[in-house]
Amino acid sequence: MKAVIVKPGEKGATFSNVEIKEDQIKGEEVKIKTLRVGICGTDRGIVNGKLDFARPPPGYNFLVLGHEGLGRVEEVGDKVTSLKEGDLVVPVVRRGCGKCLNCKIGRQDFCETGEFVEAGIRGMHGFMREEFVDDAKYLVKVPRDLGELAVLAEPLSNVMKAFDELIFVQKRSVWHCEDSSYGCRNVTIIGSGPIAQFFAMTFEANRFNVTMLNRRDPNEIEEKISRTVGFKFVNISNGLDEVPESDVIVDTSGYPSAFIPLIKKLKRNGALILFGTVGGEKSEITSDMITKFVEYNIAVIGSVNASKLNFEEGLSYLSLWKARYGDVLKSMITKVVKPEETHSAVLEKAKG
Repeated sequence: MKAVIVKPGEKGATFSNVEIKEDQIKGEEVKIKTLRVGICGTDRGIVNGKLDFARPPPGYNFLVLGHEGLGRVEEVGDKVTSLKEGDLVVPVVRRGCGKCLNCKIGRQDFCETGEFVEAGIRGMHGFMREEFVDDAKYLVKVPRDLGELAVLAEPLSNVMKAFDELIFVQKRSVWHCEDSSYGCRNVTIIGSGPIAQFFAMTFEANRFNVTMLNRRDPNEIEEKISRTVGFKFVNISNGLDEVPESDVIVDTSGYPSAFIPLIKKLKRNGALILFGTVGGEKSEITSDMITKFVEYNIAVIGSVNASKLNFEEGLSYLSLWKARYGDVLKSMITKVVKPEETHSAVLEKAKG
């Protein structure tokens, strides 16, 4: 079959004919025709040879790229009752180690051994291929109203997981407002890319007051989304005076230099969510900052990956936002390219 492949550690991606051994489907297995696959920073890191954890499956010298998949069911095994031919599905990315309790109960996003695999990233072929076979338990059925917008489900699932973690952690104190809502709580989001937009939309849907930060004015799409959804966009290139005191700060940039100056804006019993990841930068954390974390009961939450439940939550939010905000979700898909254009599309993004 044709697939977009990479050789982890080397720069580049090719659209090639490859042989991938897949037996006839049986039992709980499902055959899927790939419709759409998203591209994100992880893919760019792999294609540029910069992610040392990327690896092919055992027995292969290449890795099929792509973890943000959307496909259509072509055939189901004789024990599959949850799906039928023609259904749209989104595959879960991470597959558990099968050893730790978290993985055994479907929370492979909290794997304790680190021996998991991830489609299109480490140890498992991804979804940038004509078709693939998967176990039904790793497939999330898509509401029919969403159609191809469901390709956004995988990145959103990670936001759902981080939001759920925040709400769980903040139960350490009485954190609701006097009217039982979150309307008195301020959230500051660092960055304005798609993940940051999803965080903003999620917090706004739960009635938080949202401020998004970047070191520039919003572009046309960012302006449209902030106006339509109803959150504030602040250009902090000239300072932090317009940034409100915050109950939550979400860093999607991965740069310590972005979130460290904002620690002084955190209110008592607040939380800092670290979501973005990059390498190379160094910034100073002082003892005064640590003192504030201690004296103000600040929680620091690192979050990665998502469970099947988070995918289902994300699809529900996507349906809500499609009905509420019209074509806002469609505007978040910046470009559609053919499989053979993947290499140039990824490298062009990396340069931008």
